[in-house]
Amino acid sequence: MPLAPPPPPLRVSTRPLLPIAVALAVGIGIAEARPELPMGAWAGLSAFAGASVGLYAAATRKRLVTLTPLALSVAALCAAVALGAMRRLDEQTVPPDGVARLAAADSREERTETTLWGTVVDVPERTWAIRMTVEVDSAARGASRRPTRGRVQVSLLDPDGRAVYPVLQPGDRVRLTGHLEPLPRRRNPAQMDYGAYLRRQGVGALLTVEDETGAAFLAQSPRLSIRAAQAVRDRVRESLARDVRTPQARALLHALLLADRSTIEQTTLETFRETGLMHLLAVSGLHVGLVGLALYALLKPLLGRLRWPRRRVEWVRSALTLAILALYVVVAGASVSVVRAFVMVGVLLVGRTTERRVDTLSALALAALGLLVWRPASLFDVGFQLSFGAVAALVTLTPLLHTAVPDRVRQSAVGAFAVGSVTTSLAATLGTAPALLAHFGRLPLGGLVLNLPAIPLTAVTLGAGLGAIVTSGSPPLAGAFGAVADLSARLLLWITEQGAARLGWAVYDGWLDAPSTLAAVVLGLLALAVWRRPVARRRMALAGAASLAVGSWLGVADGDHRPAMDVVFLDVGQGDATLVTTPAGRTLLVDAGLRSPYVDEGTRTLLPHLRRYGIGRIDALVLTHADADHIGGAASLLRTVPVGRLVVNGADGESDLWRDVMATADSLAVPVQTVTSGDTLGLDPAIRCRVLGPSGPMPSSNDASIALRLEHGRTRWLLTGDAEGAGEAALLARFDAALAADVVKVGHHGSRTSSTPRFVAATGRPQWAVVSVARRNRYGLPDEEPLARWVATGATVVQTKDEGAIWLRSDGEHVRRIDWR
Repeated sequence: MPLAPPPPPLRVSTRPLLPIAVALAVGIGIAEARPELPMGAWAGLSAFAGASVGLYAAATRKRLVTLTPLALSVAALCAAVALGAMRRLDEQTVPPDGVARLAAADSREERTETTLWGTVVDVPERTWAIRMTVEVDSAARGASRRPTRGRVQVSLLDPDGRAVYPVLQPGDRVRLTGHLEPLPRRRNPAQMDYGAYLRRQGVGALLTVEDETGAAFLAQSPRLSIRAAQAVRDRVRESLARDVRTPQARALLHALLLADRSTIEQTTLETFRETGLMHLLAVSGLHVGLVGLALYALLKPLLGRLRWPRRRVEWVRSALTLAILALYVVVAGASVSVVRAFVMVGVLLVGRTTERRVDTLSALALAALGLLVWRPASLFDVGFQLSFGAVAALVTLTPLLHTAVPDRVRQSAVGAFAVGSVTTSLAATLGTAPALLAHFGRLPLGGLVLNLPAIPLTAVTLGAGLGAIVTSGSPPLAGAFGAVADLSARLLLWITEQGAARLGWAVYDGWLDAPSTLAAVVLGLLALAVWRRPVARRRMALAGAASLAVGSWLGVADGDHRPAMDVVFLDVGQGDATLVTTPAGRTLLVDAGLRSPYVDEGTRTLLPHLRRYGIGRIDALVLTHADADHIGGAASLLRTVPVGRLVVNGADGESDLWRDVMATADSLAVPVQTVTSGDTLGLDPAIRCRVLGPSGPMPSSNDASIALRLEHGRTRWLLTGDAEGAGEAALLARFDAALAADVVKVGHHGSRTSSTPRFVAATGRPQWAVVSVARRNRYGLPDEEPLARWVATGATVVQTKDEGAIWLRSDGEHVRRIDWR
């Protein structure tokens, strides 16, 4: 049996760009974590390293054996670290005329209109509004116009679908008038940090344009490249509309060719996510490589007719391919994966033209260096991490996995194809797993099987779509290509739907949020990559084990191992939702936020939080009363998460929403428990949960709210729902001496009808007073008068409208706040 050739050695010393790229990334990461370190400190580090090497080289110049090469390597790595940190600090610095400063100033003043002049950066996308990014060059409030720099994400509102906005394209000059706001902060622990995402894209503020009079087209872009890219986009859309019959297939081709997913139905996108095939819809190496290799192959016979020398043909062939690919990069939106693939294809073509061997890992490192120097924030983009992780795994792990398969399996053409597809898919899955679990807490495994037919079908769809576009001047030929593209696209959609139906269970759920665990997983993958080098493998494995040990030790030092009660006052807008997790892991949810025609807080906020923190069951769901802002998300929770019991106050609500909640509980056989003053809720022996109210008929549903007192060790918590004056008076009449608390959930969202002076005084000297209230509400809440009473007790008053979710933890002795951001 012939021996399989060993994979190329993975020696860092033969790939100097790799350690430099890693060092650059390390510098960017340090600057992100410690932005207080000044620019001068990093410049000093680089200068010190260079000076030290120079002095050492001068002192040892006459020695036969010297460490000068090693010292030079260390100095180069220090310089790369310093460069990465300085580039990130420079990127984070907001200039005096930055649009972010203007937005911050506007937020401190009255909400006034701002007019911006600028250039459209990307293709406008229609969701709930028309959204686009604009590069601003000047701004005005009133009559004064001044130079302003930075990018703004613009939303052109169209609530009824009748607004007539100008049709805008990338490069167009525009004038926009609307409300300028700073980037949003993350409101809840499980919520995506959209503001940080926009900041990494270079966006400094948001502008909301409320009607068509606030948007005006001024002029087209003078740049030829932008106009050419838009002409290509228009040509592609026209060709696909003419030659591809099915709307779903056209939408898929828009995503594959133009990186435009706006015409794909949301259910289809969700199907691709569930099956782990979402990478097929991202314009990446597969697409750029196919376009580039097709061009490169087609140009050979065309240029060969000119009877040029072979070397000239190769240079012109490579140059034309790269020029057309550069235009395609602009057409496809110049995402990280597209730019990475373009750089690597460029290196490959230059290598073939110069007849030199091209190392894929070195090309990957070169692409990383270019991207990180150009835009350091790319390091934190999930697209960057997925793209580079997948390619690195394909290069290092695929040969190893391939040689692990017995030769007899790979002898036939079918076996070789199946083995190649499976090993490639497995390597890409392993390479992208850390990023997927760190950002989404979800790793679909169905793609391991579905990639076998899906990747070839994607290539056929993409190739046929390109053929239809290139041959659009010949209707019969373009029609044939279009029919092939339509058929393969529909087959791809069918396979995705079948995969979601049959392999939807093949998903690993779990978050890699601890840095030590994430580092250990990455080091484990590196150990696998260098499996054939025992010394390097052993070092990687030991480093991974050390990372886990350090993380465990830090967790013990921080007290994370001690039993505690966590109480999270979630930000659900103008509503209430308080999640209590006991030391034994039992869960109590008090209220479930709002449901309206526009939002269901159960789906938007509560369920993501439960999934993010591994909470698979709610032991008791307490609905304090039947108002919509307290019960809105209950039905979604009941349908999705097992609920041990539903606790109510016995006063039936009159709304359809309340009837829906009760009908859902009944259909799922969820026990309904009616409580009144004096009852207790058994959850955890370490927690005493007493029901303080209601104690009888009340004048309003708010006053009939269930009021709870939780005791964990020496800490006391008081949750009063929406109880107003009458409800608080009833609590005082029966439990005056038992109302003292360390934490109080302020009643009725801080309304002046609650928090009466006598009630506030009865709570003693609470440490925290929490107000659950929306940032913008038509009631003008919270009211300053009750807030002043809580401040007078010495309590720290925190509001969800300002802070987002409030997370407090009790160890039985003290209550401290958890900084979840």
